[in-house]
Amino acid sequence: MRKKTLETILFSAVGVIAMLLILVAINFIAGYFKQRVDLTAEKAYTLSKGTKAILAKLDTPVQVRFYVSQRSSAMPVNFKTYAQRIDDLLNEYRQATKGLIEIQKLDPEPDSDAEDSARLDGVTGQPLSNGERIYLGLSITQLDQKQALPFLAPERERLLEYDISRAIARVSKSNKPTIGVMSSLPVMGMPMMPMQEGGAEPWAIISELQRDFNVKEVEITADKIPEDIQVLVVIHPKTISESTEFAIDQFVLRGGAAPGLSRSEVGPRPDRGRWDECAPEQIKPG
Repeated sequence: MRKKTLETILFSAVGVIAMLLILVAINFIAGYFKQRVDLTAEKAYTLSKGTKAILAKLDTPVQVRFYVSQRSSAMPVNFKTYAQRIDDLLNEYRQATKGLIEIQKLDPEPDSDAEDSARLDGVTGQPLSNGERIYLGLSITQLDQKQALPFLAPERERLLEYDISRAIARVSKSNKPTIGVMSSLPVMGMPMMPMQEGGAEPWAIISELQRDFNVKEVEITADKIPEDIQVLVVIHPKTISESTEFAIDQFVLRGGAAPGLSRSEVGPRPDRGRWDECAPEQIKPG
C-alpha cells in the first residue's frame, strides 16, 4: 500500500513536470512564430499584396515612431480602441519584414521629451474640448528620408494600411519614378498669362500623382515617348493621331505601361463639382 502511494506521488510529480515542459515549449514556439489570425470579414489586419511587395524590397531598416497619448484620461474610448488597432497593424508590418521595420511607441505627455520629439517629427496633437491635446500619429524614417502621418483619424481607418505603406514606399525610394501624362484636356493646369486672371491649378489626379512621382507632360501630338518615362497615363485622347498611337505602341513594346482613362474617371476639375457625362474611351495602341 505504501509502495503504491509512493508510485502515485512520483508519477503525479513526473506528470506535472512533463505538462510544465510542454507548456513552456508551446509558449516558446508560439512566441517564435507569433502570428495573429485575422478573423475580420474585410481582412482589416491582413497585409495586402501591394504592401507585401513594398516590404519585400526593403533592405535597410525603417524606424517607425508611434506617438499615442497613453495616460490621458481625456482620451476618447474610440481613439483608445483605434490606437490598439494601429498597434496591431504595425506589428504585422514588423513581422512581415522580420524586424526590418523597427517600432518605437512614445507617449507625448505635456512638456516631455516625447512631445518635443513628436513636434520635430511633424506629428501634431489634436485639441479636445477641455483644452487637452491627444496624440495619435506616426513618423516613418529610413536613413535621411522622413515621412509623417500627423494624426490618424478613425474616420480613415479603411485607408490606414494605404497611408502607412505609402509613407514607407516614399522613404525607401531614393528617386521618384517618372510618369508621363498625355491628354487632350488641360489636366496639368494652365500657367498665368500676362494681362489675364490667374492660371488654372492642375487637376486633382495630377496633384495626387505629383506627391509620389515625377510627372511629365507628353504632348498629345508626340511621335515619341521620352526614354525616362516608365508609365504613360493617357487621359481622354480625343484628338490622338496615328503617329502618336504608333509611339504609344512602341513604348509598350519596350516594356512601358500605358493605362488609358476616360474623362469621367479622372475626377472633377478644380473649378467644377462634377463631370458632365460622357462615354468612356480606351486607348488601343497599334
